[in-house]
Amino acid sequence: MVYNFEGIENFRELGGMVRLDGARVKEGLLLRAGHLGHASEADVRRLSDMGLALIVDMRDKHERDRSPDKEVPGARNLWLPPAPDLPAIIPMKAESPAQVRQVFHEFYRYLSLHPDAIEAYAGFFRELLAAEGRPVLWHCTQGKDRTGVGAMLLLSALGFEEEPIVGEYLLTNRFAARQLEAMRLARASEEEIAVMAEVFPVREENARYWFDCVRIEYGSVQNYLEMALGLDPEAIARLEEAYLE
Repeated sequence: MVYNFEGIENFRELGGMVRLDGARVKEGLLLRAGHLGHASEADVRRLSDMGLALIVDMRDKHERDRSPDKEVPGARNLWLPPAPDLPAIIPMKAESPAQVRQVFHEFYRYLSLHPDAIEAYAGFFRELLAAEGRPVLWHCTQGKDRTGVGAMLLLSALGFEEEPIVGEYLLTNRFAARQLEAMRLARASEEEIAVMAEVFPVREENARYWFDCVRIEYGSVQNYLEMALGLDPEAIARLEEAYLE
């Protein structure tokens, strides 16, 4: 389900997704989005009404300092950055669409195997387990890459196959299309639009590459969940009990 907020972009939930065996993700509990720094007062009230127990901020320090999340009554805000110093990993200025595509390709390997990313996503799952089925929101800046990997990991832990996981990941491109249209209306140059047409969307090949990196290094996604992130069968069962119906 996609939500429309005044100042929060790319907001949606995993609720309603159905596993092959018919198990369904409970609605209103697993929420993903872009950052909350531009949330309006009405947005904050709406988030509070959702009963959020936890907000996981996956941005780096520079991003947080530039646009701090608005406080949501009743919710604890926790910082778990998979890439603590993003500018050191991703060049902030790219000269061509091909360069952007290569940078993001390498970033997805980082998000699969780098110790900082593994530590952050392991912490994400510890917090999900501690939330015991209460609503949790996780986000980065645009809610697409670091947030998207969080969603892919969570859906994998809940027993979903790769195809629906990638399908959910690609929903970000509805948001990306609006961003690009706004650039065109603002009369951005064709060169700028061409570069940002690689920055704003998510690419299926990056999601597939993330899965490939995990499988090559660990043999399977399930092995990765247990060996890298510490999710043993008991923890998986607790997640399923909390978030599936």
